[in-house]
Amino acid sequence: MRNGNRAEEHNSLSESIEMPDAMVMEIISRLPLRFVFQCKILSKNFKGMISHPEFSKTLFHRQKVTSSQLIYLIHDGRLLREFLKISLNPITQSVTTLCYGVEILASCDGLLLLEFERIRCYCVFNPLTGEHQLIPYPNSPRHELKKIGLAVDYLTSNQYKLVSISNLVENSNLFYKFHLLSSERLDLWREIQLRTNTFISLPYGSPPVHWNNSLYFLRSDGSVLALDTKNEEVVLIDRPDYIDHYDISYGKILTSREMSGNDVWLGRAQGLLTLVCIFRKHIVIGSFDRASSRWGVSHTLDNFVLSPDGDIIGFPVWIDNKKVSFLVQRPPTQYHDLHEYDTNINGYKNVAVLDKVDYPMYCFYPTLACIHKTPSNNVTIAQQMSIAERLDDIRRFILEGTNTSEEEVGGGGEEEEETL
Repeated sequence: MRNGNRAEEHNSLSESIEMPDAMVMEIISRLPLRFVFQCKILSKNFKGMISHPEFSKTLFHRQKVTSSQLIYLIHDGRLLREFLKISLNPITQSVTTLCYGVEILASCDGLLLLEFERIRCYCVFNPLTGEHQLIPYPNSPRHELKKIGLAVDYLTSNQYKLVSISNLVENSNLFYKFHLLSSERLDLWREIQLRTNTFISLPYGSPPVHWNNSLYFLRSDGSVLALDTKNEEVVLIDRPDYIDHYDISYGKILTSREMSGNDVWLGRAQGLLTLVCIFRKHIVIGSFDRASSRWGVSHTLDNFVLSPDGDIIGFPVWIDNKKVSFLVQRPPTQYHDLHEYDTNINGYKNVAVLDKVDYPMYCFYPTLACIHKTPSNNVTIAQQMSIAERLDDIRRFILEGTNTSEEEVGGGGEEEEETL
């Protein structure tokens, strides 16, 4: 009888101190993301709550604010090259080395798209969980592919798609050819074609942009190829009308010898698809209205990315939760000033001095986005082991200093340093 009473008292006490699910999830959402991942595999109940779209959305936006960073490579012709990141909260710069044969192609909602050139495959990689998927090239020869992008639908379906673009000529007809690969069918590249009157180059410094269930490929004249990754339809968005107007008012769009003509840039800033046009006198920032399919001017700035000789010595930096920022070189040094928008002065101010920068830069923040595993039939065991080793180095370097456990992350490569 006493044991029964004690059991009832224990159950009553447990019920009295049990926290509501909402409070538990609020606590979990503030843990380092690695611990959230561990909670997810702790029980089915936690897994269900953590996988719920509303919780994923809360966690997703919190990580954007606290853990965003810019990652990029510097090519210098050596067997080893520099792999760098700029952490944004606070602003610090770190560098390590990475062997040739690995390229960063895209970053979207916590997943990276990498290329292992010698093994001839792509790799979708989540640095937080360590999961990765190797994907063979599409049927088109690699040298024919102009761009490739990654579209991640993390908050709803937890699926992703790879999209490449190439030029196709058939019987004197010109087409843009898109190859699509879905994580739901990793064994099938599908094709979509869009007829065009002329091929216009795709600027090197502007990778495809994922926004509102579409991937956007900028052309060097300011027009954009938009592929709807849900409906798998592609359209051409005409270049903004204001470009021709500003050509007359502010001087022709510049073409820089040093930056290979990158005077038009496309990215995502504060949730908007954003276009930056660098004219001789001014920088014009426009945003795209999807309902009307038209561009509108949001800001016009005095041009502060020109050298005394009139060359472009700066470029936009895209950080998802901020207005577009700019990195501007300090000639004749290799140092760059990071200019961010300040609402107090309604303009840009220098917030940091950074060493060794290059583009394209990719905005990364950790998430629990899933990787869909399939057998890597075309890759040997030795190659898989080599890839896993390189991915582990990349993972450690990216996660070091974020809100993850130092014990889990460990060192980040052969040599690392912080500079400002």
